[in-house]
Amino acid sequence: MTGVRLEPMTEDEYRPWRAEAEAHYTQSVAASGRPAEIAARNAAVTFANLLPDEYATPDHHFWYAYDGDRRVGFLWIRVTDDTAFVYNVAVEPGLRRQGYGRAIMLAAERWCHGNGLTRIGLHVFAHNTGARALYEQLGFTETGRNLAKDLLPQS
Repeated sequence: MTGVRLEPMTEDEYRPWRAEAEAHYTQSVAASGRPAEIAARNAAVTFANLLPDEYATPDHHFWYAYDGDRRVGFLWIRVTDDTAFVYNVAVEPGLRRQGYGRAIMLAAERWCHGNGLTRIGLHVFAHNTGARALYEQLGFTETGRNLAKDLLPQS
């Protein structure tokens, strides 16, 4: 694999992707320690706030990533000023651990350079150690940290 290319999603492709992306985000929130119903509510609110106009929300870009004719993953970023923020990147389940995540992120960097952007950021859940390691290998550095503590009911 020499790299992947990013192909913009169509509005018709966006609809099923959106449902799958929200479900995956729900799973990630739940894996970080939130109850499933709260995770689902959190995901629904987050996506509604980030994408009020769905596919047509300004400054948001959605791509599928391809290696030749094979779809290998997807990427969603938002651009503000000179910065891209990766909201979602994923590799198709049967193709993980084969270098596609790295290739998609490098394609994202090429797109950013080609569009005059000077910074790229992202959020990664603490439990996603594989993704964290990849991002560190790609030169991402930690710029903040969220902490949480579950409170037990008081008697």
